Amino acid sequence: MAANEVCAGCHRDNEEEIAVSWCNDCDEPVCRPCSKVHRRFVIPHDVEDIKHIPNVSKALSKTCKDHNGQKLIFFCVNHDKIVCPACLSESHKECDINHIEKAANGIKESSAIHDLKERIHNQKDVIEIMKGEYNVLSSKIGQDNEQQHERLIQLRSTIDDHLNRLEKNIDTHYNQGVDKISSNTEHLKSLAQTTQANLQDIEKAETEESEVNLFHLVKRLDTSQLSDEENIQCLENEISSLSIHQIPENFIEKVDAMFNEFSHDTHTTSLKGQQSGNKARQSQLRIHSEEKQPLNKSRTFYADVSSKFHACCFIDEKKIIVIEEQLIDKNKKLNLRIIDLKDGQALSFMVLEQYYGVYYDSICTFDRNHALIVGNACINVIDLELKKNACTILLRNKLSRCKRVTCIENNIMILCEDSMCHFISWIDYNGKSLRTLDLPYGLWDIDINDKLVYCTFSDANHVTYTSFSGVTNTCYTSLDLRERCKIAVADSMIFLLEKDRNSVYKVDINTKQRSVFLKDEITYPTHMSLDRKTKQLAVTCDEGKCLKIFKT
Repeated sequence: MAANEVCAGCHRDNEEEIAVSWCNDCDEPVCRPCSKVHRRFVIPHDVEDIKHIPNVSKALSKTCKDHNGQKLIFFCVNHDKIVCPACLSESHKECDINHIEKAANGIKESSAIHDLKERIHNQKDVIEIMKGEYNVLSSKIGQDNEQQHERLIQLRSTIDDHLNRLEKNIDTHYNQGVDKISSNTEHLKSLAQTTQANLQDIEKAETEESEVNLFHLVKRLDTSQLSDEENIQCLENEISSLSIHQIPENFIEKVDAMFNEFSHDTHTTSLKGQQSGNKARQSQLRIHSEEKQPLNKSRTFYADVSSKFHACCFIDEKKIIVIEEQLIDKNKKLNLRIIDLKDGQALSFMVLEQYYGVYYDSICTFDRNHALIVGNACINVIDLELKKNACTILLRNKLSRCKRVTCIENNIMILCEDSMCHFISWIDYNGKSLRTLDLPYGLWDIDINDKLVYCTFSDANHVTYTSFSGVTNTCYTSLDLRERCKIAVADSMIFLLEKDRNSVYKVDINTKQRSVFLKDEITYPTHMSLDRKTKQLAVTCDEGKCLKIFKT
């Protein structure tokens, strides 16, 4: 390597001479003539044969980077730093200063070199660990990339299927409308011809026929005229009933908002390296992943264009059922939609058509095969296997109005309103009341857990609970709590939905502390349901246009 060195002084003068020596004072290689000059200075420089100089010595700079040409010959104990005379006079006048030779005395046997070597060894280990982690991460990112592309393919296929069905529905609706208009137009032409002929017949008969014949004609035409007038009335009614199947103007904005939510629905996970020694720093890399959803991240299911979601309840850990109101040609239909929470597939079926007096605010499962929804004075039992209304349970007390229904250990329990009171009624399958439990009046929503009926109110900012034995206590109160909260109760937590604030609060039953559980994640919420087993909370949002599922 020494044979390849060129003299630094000659090189600065654009000459190239092979260096044979090393000047320790100048920290640079010198040629034979220059080495003689360095030795002949007033203060001779320390010049050695370059072959005897280790490579590490050549790499070390012994001149100050702040003061050009100044040698680093002093050591500042206070700042643990090697300095030059200029540094000493500028910034280290009050410091404890040693000459470099004194400071370096015994360095080979000191702990400083031992600690430094240990840190370097530790760093080598950390580098190897990080290299392994990056290799694993590289493979994982590749797998994740393939997985995300598969999900995109599935998403694109699902969207295409929905759009194709929507396009088919629009075309079908259009064709039906065109056919109806064409048929009615032909009918009108026929009626116009018949009307004109009848008018000509009666005008001619007035002047040419006898009164007997005219009487016969009037009676015949009167009957025909009544039939034609009824037909014209039907055609007139159909003009106002004909409608165009339209996609709402804000639908594109909602789809855009949905994809914006998808783009933000990611979280970071950390891959931590192993620590090696006290001096090593752990390595860490963060990557984006959608493999597992973090706490409070939701899954969203959307209603059809002509539909709205209302109350919902979990069938089990895999499925949820929601009341779906569908408006077709100004006719309301009551559907139930069963959603598979794993693959997002949904099955919707009609249970009531042109219904009256049915509440959207309550649904529960009677067993895995039946669901219950309420009417004014009845309970509708829906067979989930046959996908139809199995029967209707009529309440014996005609004065009571049913508002909520739930099942506890196969006991049907309904919330009733009767003149100036609210009460829970246990009923059998025939609608007979087995027992009742009086509740505070003015309640807005209830949930039952562990033989306690928790209540929120339409005109009060507190939560009460009433035991099955009839004792009522205040569970939580706050001046900041809005009236008319929806409520869901877990073992030690109460969830309160405030529609006006687009918020769900979580209240610890034991400590009475309240915190925000959902805020930015929901807008215009209407209903919620809690599955205590899987600790999932379902919230109907956007005035019924979507259903979101959260982990609690």
